[in-house]
Amino acid sequence: MAREKEKDVPRYFSHDTNASSDPKIIAMELQFGVISYAWWWKIIEKLAVQSEYKLPLKKYTFIALADDFKIEKDDILTKLNTCSTGAQTNLTPNEFVRLFIFCLIDDFDLLETDGEYFWSPSLTNRMELRKSKELQTSEKRRLAGIASGEARRKKKQNLTLVEQNPTHVQQNELSKVKERKVNIEEEEEERTRATVISNSEDRPKLQTEWPNKKAYDLYIKRIGAMSPVIKERLDDLVELYQMDAVIVAINTSADNGGNSIGYVERVVVDNLKKEVQKANGSNRRSGSNRTDKEKTDGTDINWAEEPDHL
Repeated sequence: MAREKEKDVPRYFSHDTNASSDPKIIAMELQFGVISYAWWWKIIEKLAVQSEYKLPLKKYTFIALADDFKIEKDDILTKLNTCSTGAQTNLTPNEFVRLFIFCLIDDFDLLETDGEYFWSPSLTNRMELRKSKELQTSEKRRLAGIASGEARRKKKQNLTLVEQNPTHVQQNELSKVKERKVNIEEEEEERTRATVISNSEDRPKLQTEWPNKKAYDLYIKRIGAMSPVIKERLDDLVELYQMDAVIVAINTSADNGGNSIGYVERVVVDNLKKEVQKANGSNRRSGSNRTDKEKTDGTDINWAEEPDHL
């Protein structure tokens, strides 16, 4: 009888805690001794890993079981009494195992046979019930996966529709973002050549050269180091979306693990989209609807240490 594939072999099967109190088991032990209880469970374990929970009534099966039971010929007479198959005193170990199997079938009703295979009805019922439950669980998970995928697909479709059919306000804002990104790489390459403001002569000019210091301070505190390129991109954001919106975007980016100016830019645009959708064309975006998550006065920032990289 073919074994189950390794991945399908059950790692356990149910076992009644009062199995030793079963009258059939007690009768078996009286017939063959307490050691027969171990033989019984060895048979059950071997049946449990077969594809149909059956073993063939073949000589090789009895030989294999005799080896597994560690049956010695000298032990046979001490363990063998009379059962319905008739008393025999000159048995080999595998013949003794055959006798034991047929006693389990004919005398104790613990096993059944069709003349070709033998099996345990109790084990078969338990294993089939377990397999049915596993199939039900697998089907539920499959259906849940399909439902989750469908939900993601619909969400993606809705986002695509919003992008394909934006409102007038969205079109204007998205157009500004696209225009600014067209030459973003060239701008960054040019700006990275700039020298970091580092000497003391430049410090008195901070209020004029860094008019959006509140945003700069918060960016350094919550996101990371700032270069001239990042400074000008923050200036652009403030000019396009106002200081309050940029402050909210920096805090949101930091809370979500964002660590770049590009992340902040995406958050600003996404927030604008959400507000436009929420207003549904009747309310305009307003800085009063946003709440700053964190503010700083920037007094602890050393502007002389500003790096020149993104």
